[in-house]
Amino acid sequence: MRARWFLILAGAALLILAGTFAIDLGSSVLAHDADGRTVARAALPDSGRFEVEYVHSYYEVPATEHFVAEEDGSFELVEISSPSEAVLDYYELEGRKEAGEYLFSLAPDSPQRFDSLPLIGTEKGERTLVVSGERFPLYEESASRHVTIRVEEETPLTEAQRMLARSIG
Repeated sequence: MRARWFLILAGAALLILAGTFAIDLGSSVLAHDADGRTVARAALPDSGRFEVEYVHSYYEVPATEHFVAEEDGSFELVEISSPSEAVLDYYELEGRKEAGEYLFSLAPDSPQRFDSLPLIGTEKGERTLVVSGERFPLYEESASRHVTIRVEEETPLTEAQRMLARSIG
């Protein structure tokens, strides 16, 4: 009799555990530093869009790289914009270029797809992750910061891992 109850309880626990992993909590855009610590995390909007803004090191003008995330966690560079057309030319990408009143934009012809995007954030470049209007600086004052941007699916397991990491560190 005990063995039967044990099997029932174990089976129920396995079903609950399997259901926990299948729950879709959406995806987030994350930036990890060189030591693997999360320096930025934001819920990805339904559109899948996010941006990386920076000040171009040579032309010293603002620029924005526009990305769209896919369901598999990859993301694609869909547009570059800047008040300087020279910044767009610097990328050396073929594509559709448009000139607005205050901004030039370039939509690349061929996909620029990433599973992760390594970047160096400096105080001069002011590299900043922007998700749903929320801004996350990827640089430190007086030092460069190596970061990697990824898009990850959120599950109860990733939430539990995040809570554990916060309690340890």
